[in-house]
Amino acid sequence: MSAVNELERRLDADRPHAGPDERTETFHEVKPDRPPSVRPTGGPRAAKTKTRPRDPWSPVPRPTRTEWRRALTPMILQLLGVLLLALAALAGWRAATWDWTPADTVMRGVDATRPVRVLRVIDPDDPETPVRVVHAGRRYAIWWLDADAMVRTGMLLTRPGLVSVATSDSTAVLPEGGGA
Repeated sequence: MSAVNELERRLDADRPHAGPDERTETFHEVKPDRPPSVRPTGGPRAAKTKTRPRDPWSPVPRPTRTEWRRALTPMILQLLGVLLLALAALAGWRAATWDWTPADTVMRGVDATRPVRVLRVIDPDDPETPVRVVHAGRRYAIWWLDADAMVRTGMLLTRPGLVSVATSDSTAVLPEGGGA
């Protein structure tokens, strides 16, 4: 062990110790790849600007009117197609089930063709609910005011495009002029 101690003593004597303010290590210093006498090739270069790495979540700019139009045109066309289909289906359903007439129209028609004034149309199945729609092929109770100012009751018989009013004694209320 004495040989090792002697060797350390000689190494310490050859190398003077640094003072407390002097740097002792240079780990942070980077040595250039080439000696200082070699100049870079390729002429003058523009100064490098510091670039940030690209953010994967960059903000999206507002779309322009053209971009909105291009994006929304297929959806608007689909909506219009659905609306047109729904209107066509509604028109077809209405044409297929045209067996009803508004009650006010029927009352006006009876008033115009007979010497009576219809007061109310009543559904015999639900007398509490006012009748708004008269269906063909059904019977309705009807109240009317006749020429003698008396309130009468009867049945309103309906067929497609035609109505008939009958009293409780099975006599029909004829149009003005006796039906002739």
